[in-house]
Amino acid sequence: MSEIMSQGFVLMCVGMLVVFAFLSLLVFCMGLAAAFFKRFAYLFPEKNEEESNLRSIATDYTEIAVAVAAATAYGKRRVN
Repeated sequence: MSEIMSQGFVLMCVGMLVVFAFLSLLVFCMGLAAAFFKRFAYLFPEKNEEESNLRSIATDYTEIAVAVAAATAYGKRRVN
């Protein structure tokens, strides 16, 4: 029984070390990416906020109208 417990403990420690190593690597890569994008931010321009909002509002109404029309047609078809 003691041998099984020691193997389980070793397996647990190895698993925790692998997870710790992976998370450390992930944090390092995220920091590296943040530094890259801070340095080269001028290469990635942001969209004009007003333009994107107006476009999304216009498409939202169209999508809503299509959804309402489809629901109305489905409801009429079910009743008849």
